[in-house]
Amino acid sequence: MEQKTEQKTEQKKGVSALDFFCIGFGAIVGVGWAVSINSWMNSSGGPLPAAAGYMVAMVLMVPIALCYCELCTMLPVSGGGMAYAFRAFGDRIAFLSGWAAFGAFITIIPWEAIYVVDILSIVFPVLKAGSPIYTLAGADIYAGHILLGTVISIMLYSINRKGVASSASLQKVLCMALVGAGILAMICAVVKFDVGNLRPFYENTGIGTHSSFAGGMASILASVPFFLAGFETIPQGIESAGGDTKGVGRTVVVTVVLSCLFYALLLFTLGGALPWKDFIKFSNPSAALMFRELYPGGAGNVLYVLILLGAVCGLLTTWNGFMMASSQILMAMARVSIVPFSLSKQHPVYKTPVNALKVSLAASLIGPFLGSGLIGALTSFSAAGYVASWMITAFSLIILRKKEPALKRPYKIPGGLPTAWFAAVCMTGLFILLFVPGQPVFMGGAATLIFGAWMIAGVTLYLMDYRDRKQYSTLTRATFLFASMSESNATISMPGFVDSFEDDYKVMSFVVPKDADYAGKTLLELYWGRRQNVFIIKIERKTEIILVPGGSTHVFGGDRVFAVGVAKALDRFRDYQDVGAKYTVGSLKDFLGYGDTEKQSPLSCIEYQVLPTDSFCDKLIRESRIQDRYHCLIVGLKTPYSKILELPTASTIIEAGDTLWMMGSEDAIHDFEELCRQEALKKEEETEREILQKDGQITGN
Repeated sequence: MEQKTEQKTEQKKGVSALDFFCIGFGAIVGVGWAVSINSWMNSSGGPLPAAAGYMVAMVLMVPIALCYCELCTMLPVSGGGMAYAFRAFGDRIAFLSGWAAFGAFITIIPWEAIYVVDILSIVFPVLKAGSPIYTLAGADIYAGHILLGTVISIMLYSINRKGVASSASLQKVLCMALVGAGILAMICAVVKFDVGNLRPFYENTGIGTHSSFAGGMASILASVPFFLAGFETIPQGIESAGGDTKGVGRTVVVTVVLSCLFYALLLFTLGGALPWKDFIKFSNPSAALMFRELYPGGAGNVLYVLILLGAVCGLLTTWNGFMMASSQILMAMARVSIVPFSLSKQHPVYKTPVNALKVSLAASLIGPFLGSGLIGALTSFSAAGYVASWMITAFSLIILRKKEPALKRPYKIPGGLPTAWFAAVCMTGLFILLFVPGQPVFMGGAATLIFGAWMIAGVTLYLMDYRDRKQYSTLTRATFLFASMSESNATISMPGFVDSFEDDYKVMSFVVPKDADYAGKTLLELYWGRRQNVFIIKIERKTEIILVPGGSTHVFGGDRVFAVGVAKALDRFRDYQDVGAKYTVGSLKDFLGYGDTEKQSPLSCIEYQVLPTDSFCDKLIRESRIQDRYHCLIVGLKTPYSKILELPTASTIIEAGDTLWMMGSEDAIHDFEELCRQEALKKEEETEREILQKDGQITGN
């Protein structure tokens, strides 16, 4: 048990906000600046429309990034948008979000494999030695390409297999090299900058249907989601963030803003360093070739090599980041049986999704076999997948704000729901435009066919997995998905009194029959605690979990109810109440995860010694309103004279010096202790003021 706890603690503390920034920024910027920047100028009608397009993209993307800020800190689990959609909408919408995003993720991996191999072939011409094995979509495929792509794929797989922290260490080094090369490119471009090189400020070069500056600017939006999607790697890996989820959440926005500015500045500076209509004719890697043109001789060759190395580092950061992200989202979908459950298997030591990583490895190995001829269609298809997922994510935030207002939110989106609605409407409009022919944002016929085929394949897989999915209730599968949110054993030690749970306390789990005479009533109306000394500690309702419910909570048919009591009390309860034919009784110690079995509930226990300053001191338990006010349950009371009351009744008096055995969620227990501390401080301050007032009166007399 201790070893397991140490592993969890180590994993949780392994990745910082800075690590995640390097993962996200490297995954974004690494995608295309060194290899695609002149094609952006060409497709949008010049560097200025392209740069302006990225600034517009920033305006559209920041609200989406803010949605992720709130959601990923509120639900810090693998799966990103899929997990949020599952919490908000359930299976079907979660599948649409997850499958679309997974398609986009898995597409980027072979994309990166193709480009890395192509660029390294420039540095090492031996990779293109001999005749090509075959030609696909106009691109020649060489044996050297396949060999190199295979070696790099296996290397990245091995790194990611050891966890997000291991992946982040590599990402940090590569990201610094990438940023350094980008800054060097900007500085050297500014030295040769001439406004005349930006003219004409707009001109359709024969690509796309746009006919104005605004149209060219809009056309860039068709591929922008692909080139900005790297921020998605952050929420996918946030399970490893440890305690600073708020800082990690903010990293999402910082990453998007800096990446958009980085792209826009590169487009402007490189577009002004050389006549852009000449620059768009350069082959890959276009940015490196530009500096060989601008600086003839040795300086140009040095810059060429440095920019080329930066390009390779950038492509590797994206390849590495999305290998991690694609495996995380696949694991999350498997946890809720949207895809085969076997894909949720984790490494026993590193806790990485080993089977899902093998799928990412397969996609990586396929890349070099495809060649560069399919790049355009893959880019547009991937963009559509991201926009679909982001659209659903924005709506998920809106629903969860209304559905679960009490859920702890370390970060709240500025502007509240209007900001989320703006993001949802923008992404919905952009998603529709991607499929409308004849306008600048249309992603093309090939990408449309790929997107349709991918979604049909996913629906088929989803339907085939129906039986496996129905083996578990929606709530049980939600527990699998959000389990990491309740792994408290690494931070909260087991109270000494928990040992008595082994024999004395039991938990009965049952599903309320639809026709039960108590269905629809509140716990206060049922009086189970007072009449039968049985207390409800959890209710599962569809995708909702109600921990230590108060008296006003209703019990409905179909709810799964967890009742705690001593064995005899639960036996009487079962005899007098209709709990259905299928019920289970287990140890409360195991239920809380302090036994030999896995933790079944995000509840924890504490021992609290009552102080005279506590508001509930010298009151009956029912008068203290501890359960309704603090959402904590008193499961035992020990007097100063060592008398122990198991599950004390509502008429028991709480006195100073008593030790309360309390159970509740980590947040509820923390809030309870904090309020008690504040009450003690307030009482102490009042006492000091009274003493000072008395001293003043004595002195005056």
